Amino acid sequence: MTRSSKGGKTASADADGMRLNRYIARSGVASRRNCDAGIRNGMVTVNGRLITNPAEKISEGDLVLWDAASVTLPDMFVAVMNKPSGYETTMNENASRPVSQLAIGMPRGAAPAGRLDIRTGGLLLWSNDGELVYRLTHPKWRIEREYSLILARSPEREAVEKMRKGVYIAPGEFSKPKSVEKTGSKTLSVVLTTGRNREVRRLSKFSGIPLIGLERIRFGPIQLEDLERGKWRILNSEEIALLCKAVRLDR
Repeated sequence: MTRSSKGGKTASADADGMRLNRYIARSGVASRRNCDAGIRNGMVTVNGRLITNPAEKISEGDLVLWDAASVTLPDMFVAVMNKPSGYETTMNENASRPVSQLAIGMPRGAAPAGRLDIRTGGLLLWSNDGELVYRLTHPKWRIEREYSLILARSPEREAVEKMRKGVYIAPGEFSKPKSVEKTGSKTLSVVLTTGRNREVRRLSKFSGIPLIGLERIRFGPIQLEDLERGKWRILNSEEIALLCKAVRLDR
């Protein structure tokens, strides 16, 4: 490719040889899926040349434009939030209580990794690295999610065993936790490696376990610990390294 530095910042050395769709996703411009669609739909040029192949490789010094705006890799940002119930995991500002209202101070492009339904609180990871978000949420990587279940009454042993063995939570949709452990007379710990919509709630329902409260307390190697409700903190370098290692992402 012919390199040019006119009109915006160019790709840095750590982007050399990177696929175009990954580069744009890491920039925080859009999700990985939307990056692929945007490239195919003619929204991207590299050094003034229209590129429609998401797998195109870029080189250090290339000028990549998305919708005529230059694209560069930001410093990696990863944070953990203690989401209160009552907030939607959406970036749509038109929602009644979007979780983005709690993300003030985060850099441009930061987005939640996966979802917690509006009635579920607890650990929610955020990042401006599209590839990291993609790997954390895609079932291929089988990242553990640990939940604390608060029950209406002490669960029957048969119901707990049924949950351990797995149940159908929808036609053709089978859910089997990695582990189910009693942590109190009316509490359970459930670890899943999938993140399907309302999976824990459906798992509890079809196992015959009366659920009245739900919190996520761990995502991969990251734990919620004593983070105040509604607050977030930036992960330290060791935590980010552990998270990237879990999804085999070289940073």
